[in-house]
Amino acid sequence: MERSKEPSELVPLTDLAFNILLTLKDAELHGYGLLKQLRERTGRAKLRTGTVYAALARLQDEKLVEEATGAGASDEDERRRYYRVTTLGLAVARLEAQRL
Repeated sequence: MERSKEPSELVPLTDLAFNILLTLKDAELHGYGLLKQLRERTGRAKLRTGTVYAALARLQDEKLVEEATGAGASDEDERRRYYRVTTLGLAVARLEAQRL
């Protein structure tokens, strides 16, 4: 059985991972919406979808981000997956902000 990690075990974060957590802190977003906001937040106009989805997968594996379900994730396109930051993700983001 896998034990839960402490937030301090998950820092430092990459710049992209930190920015994903900050962006999802305010709202549940689908992947493309997240990409657009990350481009605005970071000024990285050439940020690629594959890069963002790979980072999202890693953050999900670490339990920092999860797929959102319910009313906040409703959309006209059922194929879209929405993501939100977890409680652990918020704690890790706070630690990373203090570290920086």
